[in-house]
Amino acid sequence: MVRSLHHVILCSLLILSTLTSLTCSCIKSINGTDLSLIANYFPLLEELDLSYPKKLENYESFLNGVEAISSTLFKLRKVNLSYHYYINNQLLVHLFKNWKLLEEAVIFGCNKITNTGIALALHETPTLRSLSLSSYFEPVSLLPLVSNNPSLSEIIFDYTSENSVENSNFLKDIVVSPQLKSLDLTLNYWLVDESIKIFVSSFPNLQLLNLSHCCNISEEAICHVLKRCHKIRHLDLTYCEVKLHGLNFEVPNLEVLNLSYTYVDDEALKAISMKCRGLLQLSLEDCCNVREKGVKHVIENCTQLREINLKGCDKVHSNIVALMVFSRPSLRKITAPPHYCFDYEEMKVFSRQGCLVY
Repeated sequence: MVRSLHHVILCSLLILSTLTSLTCSCIKSINGTDLSLIANYFPLLEELDLSYPKKLENYESFLNGVEAISSTLFKLRKVNLSYHYYINNQLLVHLFKNWKLLEEAVIFGCNKITNTGIALALHETPTLRSLSLSSYFEPVSLLPLVSNNPSLSEIIFDYTSENSVENSNFLKDIVVSPQLKSLDLTLNYWLVDESIKIFVSSFPNLQLLNLSHCCNISEEAICHVLKRCHKIRHLDLTYCEVKLHGLNFEVPNLEVLNLSYTYVDDEALKAISMKCRGLLQLSLEDCCNVREKGVKHVIENCTQLREINLKGCDKVHSNIVALMVFSRPSLRKITAPPHYCFDYEEMKVFSRQGCLVY
């Protein structure tokens, strides 16, 4: 039996005080007082997401709020402060200096942060593994900073500046950073071949590379990436204007390949299937040049394939679904091409084979 309302409140506060993860993303408004309350009531937080606020009220009050969460949340490991426009170099360094256990930081849209701020902040966080940011400067200039942070293994650049790397002098200053395993450059329209070659030269041990919507990168540059990064396992080329006809060397470790909305055709799929035999997942969504012939090459040569996406491939006949299920036992998921007729009895047969068709 509940003793009193006061008892209920105390019990509630006790439960809240042990909270380790708090997400307040996309809330209507936030101010410095809110940050102070979070600091006071949730001192054991390890994960804090305050990203994409609809409205930031009273910038001056945020100074006290930032001071509160900085000096109280000592256990914080993951933080997302995307689009907190008030954050500048000084505030970023202050936060990172106190969060000694920080492993993952997301700061998209904080346009007052410069290279200098990033450099100083990284110096204060030797435990940081993942950094996601919108850079309003050339990301290549961040490469030396990465090399000074041995734990940083993932970088995500979002909507970076339109300045391309045209100065070859950058190449002389490249510092190899073997610790970096994941690089996400989605929607960086400014990227050209020279830019991606610089990144690859600096990060030879990449395992994941996302170049989705990087429409100015050529097929030659993609092949350069695959030649240099022998350990690459995941490559996303969605909306890249490439065919990959020039893939004439082995890529033994590649497991996930996304070619959705590209110009890939049957000839390219033949080359890919011959050189990337370890593929587990292949996405060909809306690849309008792909036909049954190319898909058959993949099914025949990629003996470990578990998932394939043929959504929107209107030149691929729907009859190929049954052929794939029975000729490639490793398949577990097929996204069927257009006009496939989903028959209940056939679905049961496929399911018994261990494959789901969508």
